[in-house]
Amino acid sequence: MGAKFTLGLAFAAGLGLLSAAGARAEEPIRIGFAIAQSGWLSNYDLPPFRAAVTKIDEINAAGGLLGRQIAYTAADTKTDQERSASIGSEMVNGGVDLLVVSCDYDFGAPAALAANQAGIITISLCAADPKMGVQGVGPYAFTATSAAQAEGVAMAEYARTKMGLKTAYVLEDSIIEYNKSACAGFRSAFTAAGGAAAILGSDTFRNEDPSIAAQITRIKALPAAPDAIYLCSVTPGGASAVRQLRAAGIDTPILASTAMVDNYWLNAVPGLKDFYLPGLMSLYGDDPRPEMATFLEAFRKRWNEPPVSSYAVLGYSMIEAWARAVEKAGTVKADPVLAVMNSFRDEPFTAGPTTFTDQMHIQLNRPWLIMKVENDSFHAVELFRNTIVPDMKLLFRVGQ
Repeated sequence: MGAKFTLGLAFAAGLGLLSAAGARAEEPIRIGFAIAQSGWLSNYDLPPFRAAVTKIDEINAAGGLLGRQIAYTAADTKTDQERSASIGSEMVNGGVDLLVVSCDYDFGAPAALAANQAGIITISLCAADPKMGVQGVGPYAFTATSAAQAEGVAMAEYARTKMGLKTAYVLEDSIIEYNKSACAGFRSAFTAAGGAAAILGSDTFRNEDPSIAAQITRIKALPAAPDAIYLCSVTPGGASAVRQLRAAGIDTPILASTAMVDNYWLNAVPGLKDFYLPGLMSLYGDDPRPEMATFLEAFRKRWNEPPVSSYAVLGYSMIEAWARAVEKAGTVKADPVLAVMNSFRDEPFTAGPTTFTDQMHIQLNRPWLIMKVENDSFHAVELFRNTIVPDMKLLFRVGQ
């Protein structure tokens, strides 16, 4: 475990410092986690946070980073944007070398803005909206994952080339930007091959809606049933939508965005079949990449249990990437570290090859692991790398 640090008495009282002390002659490197430990977003934030701690502990056990221990602290944003902003500012004022923020642009950006304005590197655990980067937050902001548009593109390409699906209906959860971006990517790639007529219709709902009966009625009223439904949503509302679609007798294959991955919600739809999405890794012993098994073993060793979400690997790789940049730069100062990170080209990390430029701080065609639900569990199908790379117009949904 790494050394702990405080950020001022009033602030530290509410933090719950998560790292054990270790007496070091040299001041530790400091990482602050402004993340959701409660509320719906905690389902996405906590697994990669624990994986990040796993990697930090490994680095400290091996002698530290640049010969210094890494200290970390975490504060609960409670899935609240205003609290995200205030905690981010407190951590920046307390002197962190790296600020880690939530798994979503809408809720992570308020904290990230504080770090960017102070010239401090900030990384989202898994925000998939490209605005978590240079154009939305600023040049010091990164995210550990791929663009939501790339998720949609990959699912559309896989549906056409591997599954032979020719038509689709799009069901968009409008609660956050991530969902809108995933749907934009799917529409763009699916119509690139089949034309506008390939999308038989589209509809919206909000994650907290208790019913999507009206949307189901419109799907059933289509002159011809679609080959698939593309659902861009997050839990818990996404799980509710899937349950309602199946309960209404709609057995069409459901294609989904990555946020619907992993088994923790499948008890809401017992016996679910024909459900596919582009995943990050498999937690279920069938991932074809040996590095994922190594990661899972490290996580289990640290926490005495496996991760509940495959988003966990992003937290581990986030620390890998930043630590490698610090080592190459020879300092934790932001500008030299930023220059190294912007030079990464298919840099091999556990989560997959990673590329950053001075204009793009999110992945655009990192390989996906296509997952399907069968026998009440997700299972790996195959690795798939999208060939259509989203351009800037699609990434920022210009004209859409």
